[in-house]
Amino acid sequence: MGGTAETIFDPASCADMVLACITAISAATDLYCGKIFNMITLPGLCVGVVLAFLHGGAAGVLDVLCAVGFTVVFLIPFYRAGGLGAGDIKLLAAVSAFMPAGEYLRCFAGAFIIGACIGIGHLMLSGGREHRVHFAVSVAASVLLHLAGIY
Repeated sequence: MGGTAETIFDPASCADMVLACITAISAATDLYCGKIFNMITLPGLCVGVVLAFLHGGAAGVLDVLCAVGFTVVFLIPFYRAGGLGAGDIKLLAAVSAFMPAGEYLRCFAGAFIIGACIGIGHLMLSGGREHRVHFAVSVAASVLLHLAGIY
């Protein structure tokens, strides 16, 4: 077809598609089942680690491990307080494996901002009654906005 191997297979685009699928499937299962399944997040994290190794060698894997560590350490207090589930933390850890630290921090912050907006909207529409926010939806929205180049 006249294309080179580089134009037929772009690893960055494939990684973006995998990330989009992981977050979209997790958002759907969170909405419909109230769970984010390990069979989605953990293989996603493994794919991210392999891609980091292929792209950056041992240093790439170390970057991923640092990002995962940051995610877990930072979010454990929210988990203990009941504000996040373990699946939310594992999903964000998987997301961290797919992007450089600066991009991940923007997605991380974006997910919390989107989640806060959804939560405020639910409170306003429900007349102040408590409502569960499906955080995977916020994570997916943040990742998709990032992949679209919005931020």
